Amino acid sequence: MRASTLLPLLSGLAIAAPTQQLTTRDAPSPPPKIASVSYSGSGCPSSSPAVDRSGGFDDISLRLNSFEARTTNAADSTVNCQAHLQISGSAAGWQVGVKDVYVKGHLVLDPGASLDYFVTSFWSEDADRTSTIRGTLSNDGGSRLNQDITAHATVPDSAVVYSPCTGAKGNVGLLNVNFRVALQAAGTQYGYFGKDADTTASETWSYVWRRC
Repeated sequence: MRASTLLPLLSGLAIAAPTQQLTTRDAPSPPPKIASVSYSGSGCPSSSPAVDRSGGFDDISLRLNSFEARTTNAADSTVNCQAHLQISGSAAGWQVGVKDVYVKGHLVLDPGASLDYFVTSFWSEDADRTSTIRGTLSNDGGSRLNQDITAHATVPDSAVVYSPCTGAKGNVGLLNVNFRVALQAAGTQYGYFGKDADTTASETWSYVWRRC
């Protein structure tokens, strides 16, 4: 049986700011490493250089170069990108889970249109246990919204999905983080999320650790 937690995205519209470097609480030292990473989804096809990754395990940032959603047709109105990270090199006796998530991009919404965000994380070793953050950015005004936005969410401690307990070999597990957007617009309303001349859709997240 799948155990899934759905959480609100704790942000409204905001002018985009530089990505904040996130910190963890009590954690093993040195931090583990990303042994390998791959991507899947309509917003980051594996056949093209659609994602630029920067940082290591504890300060990862993903620039999603091909991530664009628009309301021109139903197929293009929802887009996703899932990152698959094999993590290893941790001290024994620890578990880790995604705690804070930041997403960024350029948003265009006609009055009455909206954008739903979803960020789902889970570990392949226990794929039935997931945590999903959801939020909505709406244009309730009388003119077209056209600006860069950022949104931030914190997963409550009780809803964090943790990795298996690390053993002597230091293997943490395979972390999956799926970022999806869905535009909602009626009639001739227009909506877009993705990039402009100086902004590209991106996401970053931080972790929380516990001993096991």
